[in-house]
Amino acid sequence: MRKSMLTILVALLLAGFHLSAQPSEQVFREIDEFVEQARQDWKVPGVAVGIVKGNEVIYAKGFGSRDVESGKPVTENTLFAIGSSTKAMTALSVLQLVDDGLVEPDKPVLDYLPDFRMYDDYVTQHLSVRDLLCHRSGLPRHDLVWYGSDDSREELFHKLKYLEPNRGFREVFQYQNLMYMTAGYLVGEVTHSSWETQVKERIFKPLEMERASFSVENLQKDPDHALPYNKEKDEIKRMDFRNIDAVGPAGSVNASASEMCHWLIAQLNGGKYRDTEIITSTSLAESHTPVIPVSGPLSGFLAFDNNGGPITYGLGWFISTHKGRLAFQHGGNIDGFSAMVAFLPGDSIGIVVLTNLNGTMLPAVIRNFVFDKMLGEEIRDWNGEMLSMISKMEEQPPQEDVKRVSGTQPSHKLEAYTGQFTHPAYGTITITPEGDSLHLSYHTFEVNLGHYHYDVFTGKNPMIGEIKVAFHTNMDGEVARLSSILEPALDAIYFDRKAEEKAFTEEELSAFTGEYLIMGVQKLTVSEKDGQLQITVPGQPTYTLEYYKGLEFRLKGLKGYSALFQKGDDGKVTGLVMIQPNGQFKGEKVK
Repeated sequence: MRKSMLTILVALLLAGFHLSAQPSEQVFREIDEFVEQARQDWKVPGVAVGIVKGNEVIYAKGFGSRDVESGKPVTENTLFAIGSSTKAMTALSVLQLVDDGLVEPDKPVLDYLPDFRMYDDYVTQHLSVRDLLCHRSGLPRHDLVWYGSDDSREELFHKLKYLEPNRGFREVFQYQNLMYMTAGYLVGEVTHSSWETQVKERIFKPLEMERASFSVENLQKDPDHALPYNKEKDEIKRMDFRNIDAVGPAGSVNASASEMCHWLIAQLNGGKYRDTEIITSTSLAESHTPVIPVSGPLSGFLAFDNNGGPITYGLGWFISTHKGRLAFQHGGNIDGFSAMVAFLPGDSIGIVVLTNLNGTMLPAVIRNFVFDKMLGEEIRDWNGEMLSMISKMEEQPPQEDVKRVSGTQPSHKLEAYTGQFTHPAYGTITITPEGDSLHLSYHTFEVNLGHYHYDVFTGKNPMIGEIKVAFHTNMDGEVARLSSILEPALDAIYFDRKAEEKAFTEEELSAFTGEYLIMGVQKLTVSEKDGQLQITVPGQPTYTLEYYKGLEFRLKGLKGYSALFQKGDDGKVTGLVMIQPNGQFKGEKVK
């Protein structure tokens, strides 16, 4: 029933196309002038714009520089990272498997990926393939799990079970890159290949996107590629390329404006490019069908000229209206690049805007101007309005921190806070001394931490912003944990101190072995096996001792239990203290 209704919808949409006469040369000149002026207003190094009408590319042009230092120009063939505009391609690659009969969108992901696990068992059992593609998993972004991490796609997939939700399953729209990564992982597993292989063979090749790629490593090998830049106050600075291969299905595609026009032609023509069908019209319509409403702060930045109308999300596309016309779009941003891909199906008009500046609103500004121009509508001053809004935000003076408590000091010496702290999904934070304060290393990010108040330290990194770190003392007076708000939609995330790494020689281990008499009553034995210490108490299982720090070893599998060895003045082991939740029990080495 649903497929037949979608087929009718496609037929109605195609029947509704009104292919008016091609724009005049005057319209193209005005687009040229607007794009160049707006580029300068937003201080964007380079821009590439492509416009599609029906099944033709009617405009493709570059502006500014792909390389500021050398002055090399942007052309319609210059490669840019398109960021999250990739998501529509990932959704389409999944729907191609639906066409093949290999995947059903409303079946659980677990049917296709038996190792799939979420934090909540119910969600694990019921989250569907469609849920992956429309941002309704209940998870907030959790982007610092992957951003800057060197984890593989598979490793990130297995970390999903440790990520806490902040909303109910299917309750609200919450943008989620890791769910799209999972969708790409599913494509690879179902086809016994990879997401990259499927997209290259079934999307890029038939669309004649011969230079499109999936990694900034490949991007940099192409002789005509844009370099990434960031605006710091009024200065344009070169950025490093950010490799996001692991979450590639969420945003790693690189392409030119001219190639992306081929992608738009397929979107506007029922899944066909030239005479090749890359997806059935029914499945394409599935991706264009609203699934969940979009609200909140994000929606304001997504708006066309829609008079405050609703915004929804389909499968890989934001859906709204522009001047009363149905409109689809998906932007993209990754370090040093911002993009926009959009189309008006009823008017058979599509546009792609690619830039090499981090986090700029210019692609949306150009999108709306071009649509107004192509439609012959009254042109709203999107450029002036958006510049004014951003300018007011940037001019806001720093706000006084009313939460900071003055006159406090740390409860420990600085060296007590140093070490490695770990979370099963977020990975490891390393704290080292830095002069009279501390330094934090996390993934590829470095932050100098200054004292904030009590046992809280703070610092800034240009890519992740301000970060506060709170250190927590256990019952033994040790700094055993730290916490930080790494996901704004959740409370602070806790990282436990990792055991110190130390390799023991056989001779060093043998110094701990022997019999110990606890409180003159209970005898226990410490032995060595396969390079590890073991402890045996009569009538109980034998436990492996895992090194923690100093002379302390933890009993593997028993939380709160450890053995703290003691040495005499001669350096020999003389005894141990068994530390347990119900107390500490001292024993002497007797043999």
